Amino acid sequence: MIDLFARCISGSVDWAQRRSHARRLRGYPGVAASARVGLGSKLIGPPENFRIGEHSYLNQAHLSCGPGSRVVIGRGCAIGYNVSIKALTHDPAKPTNNAEGPLRHLERDIVIGDDCWIGDNVFIRDGVVLGDRIIVGANSVVTKSFAGNQVIAGIPARIIRER
Repeated sequence: MIDLFARCISGSVDWAQRRSHARRLRGYPGVAASARVGLGSKLIGPPENFRIGEHSYLNQAHLSCGPGSRVVIGRGCAIGYNVSIKALTHDPAKPTNNAEGPLRHLERDIVIGDDCWIGDNVFIRDGVVLGDRIIVGANSVVTKSFAGNQVIAGIPARIIRER
């Protein structure tokens, strides 16, 4: 009896979280209605600077951009768990707040093409453009752009083979 009660309670909490999450995403005009953004995902930055295409999904990903940058994810993309896609980074010349003034940021767009698969624990840095049908292996660090139809992996990511 207690087990049944616990499952009912946890189910209603999950439902409430999903409902709240769906409401928050309504404020992001560039997220397609058929896109799925996982509960643990974070979109940090101006809502109008995010584009997530139809039938794409994110599993607890962390996307960030600033007022001068965008994160664009194409149609039919699969973004794994713990993926960081960051179009905003600290300026190495002034990375922290201190007596000389506030920190500075650098911003460059990130564009991920259609039908891409980004494995778990991947980091994609500012300025990267990935063409259509790219596969990024788990635990990779993507520091440069790649044309479409390739499988990339590693630290830093490099071409493994054609797709």
